[in-house]
Amino acid sequence: MMRNRKGNVNGNGRASPSNVYKEKTKNPLKFQFIVGGCLIFLVVLLFFSAIYDERDRASHNTHTSSSKGSSVSRLMSSSKKKLKHGILSYYDAANDWKNQPFKKKKSYGVAKKTMQPCPEQYKRTFYMEVKKINQPVSRALRMMGWKKTDNYEEAQVIWTYASTSSWYKELKPWQRYNHIPGYKAWNQKDSFVTYMLEYQKKSGKPLPACPETYRLDEKEGLAAFKKRLYKQGGMDIPWVLKKPNVNQGKGIAMLGPNSKELKEVFDYVEEEKEEQNYIIQRYVCNEMTFPPSRKFDFRIFWIVASLDPLVLMYHDGYVRVGNSDYNEGDFSSTTAHLTTHTGLSEEGKGTWDDFDDLVHEAYRRGGKEMKKRLKGVDPLDHVRNQVKQALGEMAAAFQKVTFNADQISSENGFAFYGGDFIIDWDLDVFFIEPQHGCGLDEDHQFRVEMHNSLFTEMIDASYEVWQRQEMGLGLDNLQHTGGYEVVYNDGWMYEYKGYERNQNKKGCAIPQKKMKNKEYK
Repeated sequence: MMRNRKGNVNGNGRASPSNVYKEKTKNPLKFQFIVGGCLIFLVVLLFFSAIYDERDRASHNTHTSSSKGSSVSRLMSSSKKKLKHGILSYYDAANDWKNQPFKKKKSYGVAKKTMQPCPEQYKRTFYMEVKKINQPVSRALRMMGWKKTDNYEEAQVIWTYASTSSWYKELKPWQRYNHIPGYKAWNQKDSFVTYMLEYQKKSGKPLPACPETYRLDEKEGLAAFKKRLYKQGGMDIPWVLKKPNVNQGKGIAMLGPNSKELKEVFDYVEEEKEEQNYIIQRYVCNEMTFPPSRKFDFRIFWIVASLDPLVLMYHDGYVRVGNSDYNEGDFSSTTAHLTTHTGLSEEGKGTWDDFDDLVHEAYRRGGKEMKKRLKGVDPLDHVRNQVKQALGEMAAAFQKVTFNADQISSENGFAFYGGDFIIDWDLDVFFIEPQHGCGLDEDHQFRVEMHNSLFTEMIDASYEVWQRQEMGLGLDNLQHTGGYEVVYNDGWMYEYKGYERNQNKKGCAIPQKKMKNKEYK
């Protein structure tokens, strides 16, 4: 069957390539039509691909959330989409990094030193304590293809629930430990207040999410509160007295307006000053309640994705619901004003979707005045934006104190934390306290799904940081943050521009009767 090179049939009895070409070129118009159609198809395909890429970049980099709500199901679908394709390749399109929406200076987002690459044999390995509370993190790492090692000296990531301070100076340059020295500066209530107030004075910026607070162990704070109480109407509103270095609802007393306890608060603090410090905060009235009438707070999560430079990110969380009926005007029982650890029964929990529904209900109640204040911003985004600004302010206040790599032998670090907030019916948010140790119980299915999203996306975001730094690249325009949103990046800080708090706050509905004595828990 084989003919010469100019023949029309090859050894398999098929038309030779030259013959096929001749057959195609017998009708040049038909051939040109086919080629032209293919070119048009490719142009259209590239056009829509460019639109998709632009939308994808925008969804990762926007600093004002555009979605109506960020439900657990949406976060889970995002996580599953990533996992479906295995290990991500972050650097296929370097030109994306030329788009720097919040760049302020040439060194923006660039580490102060070159990061040492992790040895290949230790990449994507982790060491973890065998504790139940660590299981959600371990599960997420395994889902992402990481391998566990029993030798912490050979792990790229070291994760422990409690910090081991001796490890801070034993870490290899390429290791990343999930604890940061000096965290007590913001984890203790009195110290947190001190640094936030100092930041407010130096920056000249108001801190709208921080409740009115005074330190009663300092002369300046004590004098300011006396003036507030006796000369500026403070005796007519409720206050919360707190021991600063205890958690879980302990060390708290509610002081009703014009109550015996409020009038005697300075005597009480003076008696305790040798053994105990106190702070006092204005009580939040008109506080939003969970149906039917339960006090609640909402916990969000945040990560330090990098210390050098400092990059801090926010993530949606869940709701913690009190287990007794709530009456904001009755201060005869401190327990009734607590959300968690009341000793009555286990606290309830609600999803972020539940919270979204409640926020939109408050928006509907607010009518025209509420719509005017929000200026077209989605109600949940309005709440979320306040939280993001509060976290950015905290990062700025503590950047030199704790959020830096000066006290560790590793070249960088990361950490996972929480924050507790309350909200009133005006949709104004109040930052109660940041949390160093977050409970990771999985007593509800939604928390299992939430943890999967929290930690797989934490790993994604952190790993992108580490890879970029190994390549000597900046941390602007991060692409793989998932449900996390950047609120602080090397001096840039998220600000909720145009936000206005309600200046005509409702007071607590206080019944006209003598306040009963309360015990300090």
